Amino acid sequence: MYVCLHCPLPMAGYSTERLILCPYTEADLDDLMILWNDPLVRPLVVDDDIALRGQKLKDALHSSMERAAFGVIIRLKTTGEFMGQMMVTVDPETYEGVFGICLSPKFWNNGYGTEATRYMVDYSFRWFDLQRMTLSVWASNTRARAVYKKIGFKIEGRRRGSVRRSNRWEYIIRMGILYEEWAAMNSLRHRYS
Repeated sequence: MYVCLHCPLPMAGYSTERLILCPYTEADLDDLMILWNDPLVRPLVVDDDIALRGQKLKDALHSSMERAAFGVIIRLKTTGEFMGQMMVTVDPETYEGVFGICLSPKFWNNGYGTEATRYMVDYSFRWFDLQRMTLSVWASNTRARAVYKKIGFKIEGRRRGSVRRSNRWEYIIRMGILYEEWAAMNSLRHRYS
């Protein structure tokens, strides 16, 4: 565990080589609002052209972070600067985790998303006893798809023409990784062998 100066004590954050992953607090809502309303981020995280604003967006962001089995605010270790958010929700009946990440454009193309995603997937498999981790990503989000593929996620399906955005039909790609695949790639003990 890493004690984060931006997290209210006695809460602690987790750390990677370059990142601090802090527990979410309501004090993070303003940063999340700015992130989710960024014109570069917005088309990658919502499925409509109508933007939630003000209190409705704050309520939606707060609710999603509160429902997460593991929801964190991503900060740059060297400065403590807000970078984004990441979360996993868990279905206790199917042992499936659903992953999501949202990173500020300022930090794109530097490997931070890969570093954060790798940590979150590893943590979730180790501590939540998951059988699989899944996610959904827009087909047009090639940057995110490359990160997920690098981590070991495989395409499991496509929802073609599922949402109309900006006067065109967009499709969603479903990706997943099984515990056994993650364990093999990361020298983890196989649970059932």
